[in-house]
Amino acid sequence: MNAYYIDLGYKDVRIGMYDRLDFDGDGIPRYRYPSGLYYNITFICHVALYHHSRWLKFGRLDDLQLFLRVSEWIVLHGEESADSFIFPYTFPYACPHAHLAPPWISALGQGRMLSVLSRAHAITGKEEFLRTACKAMRPFELPASQGGVQARFPDGGIGFEEYPGQEPNLVLNGLITALAGLYDLGETGQAPRAGELFRQGVVSLEANLHRYDLAYWSAYDLTGYVASANYHLYHIMQLWALYEMTGREAFKRTTLKWQAYRKGPRFGATYLVSRGRTWLSQQLA
Repeated sequence: MNAYYIDLGYKDVRIGMYDRLDFDGDGIPRYRYPSGLYYNITFICHVALYHHSRWLKFGRLDDLQLFLRVSEWIVLHGEESADSFIFPYTFPYACPHAHLAPPWISALGQGRMLSVLSRAHAITGKEEFLRTACKAMRPFELPASQGGVQARFPDGGIGFEEYPGQEPNLVLNGLITALAGLYDLGETGQAPRAGELFRQGVVSLEANLHRYDLAYWSAYDLTGYVASANYHLYHIMQLWALYEMTGREAFKRTTLKWQAYRKGPRFGATYLVSRGRTWLSQQLA
């Protein structure tokens, strides 16, 4: 299986991500939150996928060993039931549109797990990785109100929530990460349902992509919250990857359009005003 769909080293590692992680005795990263050190499945998978990409690029055995060690750790430490596998976040999270009490799950984390476990199965052939990945797909089939991560766009199209709350907000980067995980599991050839969920999600995102276009920048989520400069660049990287996966011209057009926004004369003042208005509305809410 190929390297992960975007260069995680470029996105995060080179700007000091590892400096903010605390690695336990097994080499598994923990993140230091105000309330303490916690295992965050998103960061755990990030480390695994980054080293998988390095192994493919340079062929170093230590990168492969680290990737497989983290993959095995995930299987051993997640929560498995008869038909599902989840890795809950055990710390509270509050954002403008969701207040999540532990334990909670995310399409972002579940999607990253699918990408890790699919690659571990491709390398080793171990059915344990594939079986766990198929169970980790289960939350994508359940609405957030039933403990899953599935939500709906205003037009009824399917989406996947990074922060499952009472109202859909469908954070763009989390949704695309979830789609990438479903794509990876579908590519194993042994999980046709994953491929179908990916197809449905891609069609839905294409139809609703305009909801994230602010005509000068991209929105972080459906509420129209203006993405930071880093997230805007991340959106561009992700949409280009979706174009490469699917060949759908809408993703290519939006990628080029949003890239042009980064050079547009209207950006500076409008961006700052919009961020200020968003912040003020949150304080008054």
